[in-house]
Amino acid sequence: MGGLTGLASAPPAFCGKREPVVSRKPLFLLVSLVLASCGEEEGDVGIRNRQPIPQGPDRRIREVANPTSPTGAKNDEQVAISGAVVVAVDAFDETENGRSRGTIWVQDMGSTEPYSGISLFAPTFVPGNLKVGVGDVLDLRGSFVRVSAIGTASFAPGSSLSQIAQPIATFRYEYQAPEPREIDINDLASFEKGQQWNGMLVRVRNVTVQDIVGARSVRNGRLGVELLPPAPGAENGCEAPFPKPPTLVNSLANVQALEIPRNTVLKSVTGIVAFFCNYQLAPRSASDIEL
Repeated sequence: MGGLTGLASAPPAFCGKREPVVSRKPLFLLVSLVLASCGEEEGDVGIRNRQPIPQGPDRRIREVANPTSPTGAKNDEQVAISGAVVVAVDAFDETENGRSRGTIWVQDMGSTEPYSGISLFAPTFVPGNLKVGVGDVLDLRGSFVRVSAIGTASFAPGSSLSQIAQPIATFRYEYQAPEPREIDINDLASFEKGQQWNGMLVRVRNVTVQDIVGARSVRNGRLGVELLPPAPGAENGCEAPFPKPPTLVNSLANVQALEIPRNTVLKSVTGIVAFFCNYQLAPRSASDIEL
């Protein structure tokens, strides 16, 4: 989307001057540079120490979502997060009924640390006509929730989906999404290890698809191909305990069109880590899969 990229005809202005300031730099960089240049002229030696924080002053996702951290949020706690950059917007609608699109995933600006990602449930945007895109930086005010069931599907005991529910999402500026974090695919078979990558953009290497990635493996519009063999004696079903094989899904893109044969070793798969009964890896496009 188009965001604020500069200032024009600034009103009574920085450093006591009134000349228009025109720039194509992102807004937060422009303000920081102008403030940094004004300190000695205004006689305020400490102004450089009062530059605005580009990410914003509030908590980071990783400070809220980490359940083992003293800063971790409790279920249903109201939280204020700033510097959350959009990493994916689900516009694919794989079920073709309008019910499988709209989820937005965000990640801490510039961070690939564990717990830096999360999805948004039913956000309200400021301005109201905002259509967010990848790279947009948001401030969020909403409820941190751990959901243990969705509809008739109950998750395995002790597992849950972390989200920011009904947040007010305020646009800050355009930036860029973080680079993918390389992780071990085996992390996603464990709820506890996988939880740290929930909602993040990741990359796994040398994974073997356990079934055909194609039209024949699609059910009700959805693809779900396991990327690890199941554990011996493992139970099936949403409520079955972990470990569970992570699945390659088509939540964000028509990856089944690649028609990848069973037992193919994929050089790499990049995607968003999602959760519904098990961990899922959702490529943003077919090009996120390297054969």
